[in-house]
Amino acid sequence: MEYLLHILIVAGIYIILTLSLNLIVGYTGLPALGHAAFFCVDAHTSSLLALNLGFSPWIGLLIGALSAILFGVVIGYPSLRLKGDYFALSTFGLRRL
Repeated sequence: MEYLLHILIVAGIYIILTLSLNLIVGYTGLPALGHAAFFCVDAHTSSLLALNLGFSPWIGLLIGALSAILFGVVIGYPSLRLKGDYFALSTFGLRRL
């Protein structure tokens, strides 16, 4: 039963990621190749807060989400001025940070 619950949780996480990618690529038409970088910022921040500083995972999740939002605004503001393939290349370079 634990295995099935684990699979359902991982599937739910990937469904959320897919829906957010659909929001960026499907509705705006902007090819975003670095979408996973924001997910990684959130996951890394929340895990470091929970493991090293003893925060509750729920508080770590909220702080991680806020850090991903801040990271997205700082990186996204200059990137949104680019068009077409240049935007895709800038988001692809975001994954390499």
